[in-house]
Amino acid sequence: MQSAFDILVKVNCSHSYFYDGIFSGFSIKVTDGTNKILQNHDLIMRPFNGGFYILYDQNFAGTTRTREDVLNETLTLDFTLILTDPLFYNYTADAPVQIDQSIYFFNNSLNLAGSLHTDDFVSENDVQPLTYFTEQFFVKPFAKLILALNSGLQNEYTIKFNAKSTYWRYILMSNYLQELNNPAIIDADSTNAFGIPAKVNLPGNLQVNAFTSGDALPLSQRPAKAFQLAENYETSSSKYRVVIRSLPYPDISAISRLPNSSSNFSDIFIY
Repeated sequence: MQSAFDILVKVNCSHSYFYDGIFSGFSIKVTDGTNKILQNHDLIMRPFNGGFYILYDQNFAGTTRTREDVLNETLTLDFTLILTDPLFYNYTADAPVQIDQSIYFFNNSLNLAGSLHTDDFVSENDVQPLTYFTEQFFVKPFAKLILALNSGLQNEYTIKFNAKSTYWRYILMSNYLQELNNPAIIDADSTNAFGIPAKVNLPGNLQVNAFTSGDALPLSQRPAKAFQLAENYETSSSKYRVVIRSLPYPDISAISRLPNSSSNFSDIFIY
């Protein structure tokens, strides 16, 4: 009989940092045991950008079978996810504290709402220590994913990561910017979201003005707000001069913490 494949289950991976919501910074591997199950039951793992399908052949062993027939076999599939984005932990919220000793662990027995993790987004609640797994790893993987193929299997699951929020700190470096009269960083509504500047000390005994956002702002490929540098700014007046019309966004490769602080800061140097 000619093969006729249909979708058994679809697994997506999303991340709020990316403008399209798709996270594709990983590769997928199956264990030897899972590979044998796939072969013996005419199942195929088919990856796509940001996830993978498990497909089943509707024509199996000379007969026609349904999705329910496959799920009645009560199989278990074991996947290993390998991280390929070295900056992932820089822009991801609720990452494990001890990354080198932890592995994300996802499975479809935790949540009935199409999720493979315990909460709305992946968090430290979805991490297990290396010692939790009996499998021996030559290289520590990013995550383990277990899919139980039974009558409770949903058509689609999503692993959702949330973007980290940091305090944005614009640091004015050039002499010209240091000499601005009553400078401010404003948004499109002319609202001053960064308050008054404060002096910060840089290497070489250099002291410059810096603006820090009042709240932590989410990191994003396309942030929701754009900011401008202005001078002669007064809260009750629209008469000010725009010095830099579009300030740069944070660099996710440069995130720091101040001494004795648990908050993350994104330093953005303006020349």
